[in-house]
Amino acid sequence: MEKKSVLFVNFSLHSGGIEKSLVTLLHLFDYEKYDVDLQLFADEGLFLPRVPEQVNHLPSLFPPEYRLQIRRALPALLRQKKPLVALCRLLVSFAGKTPGGMGDRLARMWRIEKHFVRAPKKEYDAVIAFMEGQPVYYAVTKVKAKRKIGFIHGDYKAMGLDEDYDRRFFGRLHALCTVSESCRDALCEVFPQWENRFFVIYNIISPAFLRKLAQEPADFGDSFAGPRLLTIARLSPQKGLDLALLAALILKKRGYSFRWYIIGVGPEEADLRDQAEALGLNDTVFFLGEKANPYPYVRACTVYVQPSRFEGKSIAVDEAMALAKPILLTDFSTAADQIDSGKTGLIVPLSPDGIAQGLQQLLDSASLRDSYSKSLAALDLSNEGEISKLYDLIEGRRPPQ
Repeated sequence: MEKKSVLFVNFSLHSGGIEKSLVTLLHLFDYEKYDVDLQLFADEGLFLPRVPEQVNHLPSLFPPEYRLQIRRALPALLRQKKPLVALCRLLVSFAGKTPGGMGDRLARMWRIEKHFVRAPKKEYDAVIAFMEGQPVYYAVTKVKAKRKIGFIHGDYKAMGLDEDYDRRFFGRLHALCTVSESCRDALCEVFPQWENRFFVIYNIISPAFLRKLAQEPADFGDSFAGPRLLTIARLSPQKGLDLALLAALILKKRGYSFRWYIIGVGPEEADLRDQAEALGLNDTVFFLGEKANPYPYVRACTVYVQPSRFEGKSIAVDEAMALAKPILLTDFSTAADQIDSGKTGLIVPLSPDGIAQGLQQLLDSASLRDSYSKSLAALDLSNEGEISKLYDLIEGRRPPQ
């Protein structure tokens, strides 16, 4: 039987939840039935070496220099004799400075970038845009494919996207997948005319594989013997880390001795470091940067904390659940899709006081933490079978929901 051709499209392979989910999916893919190409906008990220050898990794749509700050990007691109890419970068820089939210910015960027990015040379049986924004726009407008499938990894209503602009593209997709029932409900509310094209495909988790990776040593860079809190997140406003720092200050003023470690990078890193220093938290909050294998840190922490303003279905939370760690979530719209508050973790109000009060409960009670861990350990969280839903969509079948 002749193999079908599939193209995956994403921004990059940095150490975020979406990128981690994509790499996991690629490792589970059936390469006896499918030839797979991977198209990234930028060949960047800790997960690049984890792309399976069976995947044909196409040259990136933009060179690494494109992602530099404008003052460094332009001369670097011109030295490489790429004047059109330099022009694109300059125009995108101007577009990014005009007022508007994330959706407006993504739309303005694509209106420029679409004139400079190349289209694939061949036609595919299916293209899968694994992230909202440019990957979806590229798949719809640049890729010839019999089936076009998109992904939204969050609560659409909370993401600040441009629904009028997205409507032009969503109507040309054969399917749009998201990661939880709440996220699908949000899509149905905003785009009811395409409700029958929206599907839930959960982030794929392999607890046995995570437990194996977690056995490596965790180097926190200290010999602290007290409670360790851990957050894994992109350092962006969505993740609520500014609230976490204020919560840490509240706990510190109440006399609690603990350390809070944050794994991840992102655009807010400098601001968060400045905030931590201004609050006098340099001896309490530690930024560890990216970690190719964060699971030893999850295994070694006392409490896993996700203080997000909004999420789709957090992969980091799923993984902390798989490692049976006590978990605290803020009450973002999809939190209850993951944690049964009071049974498998704790959901608290989205505020510094709410986070601090919840952590105080967990730090004060080893028995409460133990009960959450035991409840999580009893759950079967493996879901490798979710990939069959994607195969159905590639083949033109409706997957079970």
